[in-house]
Amino acid sequence: MSSSTPYSARVRITELLERGKSQITQLEIYRDGSQVIPTAATYSIMKPDNQYIVEGGVCTISDAGTVKYTHTITQLNNNLDLGEGYVQEFSCTINSEVFVFRRMAAIVRKRLYPVISDADLEEVYTDLGNLRPSSITSYQGYIDSAWYTIIRRIRTIGAGYEYLITSPEAFSEAHRHLSLYLIFRDFHSGMSQSAGSRYLELAQEHYRLYNDEFHVINFIYDEDHTGKPEEANKRKASQPSIYLNRPGPYMYKRRRSRW
Repeated sequence: MSSSTPYSARVRITELLERGKSQITQLEIYRDGSQVIPTAATYSIMKPDNQYIVEGGVCTISDAGTVKYTHTITQLNNNLDLGEGYVQEFSCTINSEVFVFRRMAAIVRKRLYPVISDADLEEVYTDLGNLRPSSITSYQGYIDSAWYTIIRRIRTIGAGYEYLITSPEAFSEAHRHLSLYLIFRDFHSGMSQSAGSRYLELAQEHYRLYNDEFHVINFIYDEDHTGKPEEANKRKASQPSIYLNRPGPYMYKRRRSRW
């Protein structure tokens, strides 16, 4: 294969790196339905001003092919500016050629973690554990996929940055419904049209409920990267308001975050 081969780097969301903490960043590369195993890889990360934090750091490669780099506390020190604009580069040697995969990153105080598990899904459908295919041990894959979708949607609609949200419970119902949608849609796809019609109905119902829940989500937000909510009694809507004329003088306006 030549350098024009479109290898797929699995990049689902902006990489979040917690400031002042040693942590691993990793990348998976795929082609033709299989994970690719590079023979060598290096890692770099640049600040928004294009200055390197790490340049050409040597990565480890797992038996499956996952490329990993471990940041030290010194590299992600507390003097780094919080926020967006950092860029990661993984230079991976595949079939004797070097491919560079880029990913946007942010330096944050804390990550936003999901708040549901299989137990939350089984609260709605108590028999869901028995319906689970024997090939998987939990519904975690669907839960993770739903979470990444929600994170991307938060950013796409301009609702803010997920790591500045201090009330993760606000996403519980939307996350649960989207997970159930993915599960039942998958059940439907593996059955005949008549046998899977009930699962299709359930998938459509939960997708509608997911959208309903997402549109009414409101959460507490850390405007200034302090690690604490700026105004705990004021909640921000996930769905921004669109005005056809200028808002009134008393409309609450979100301030720009300070990096």
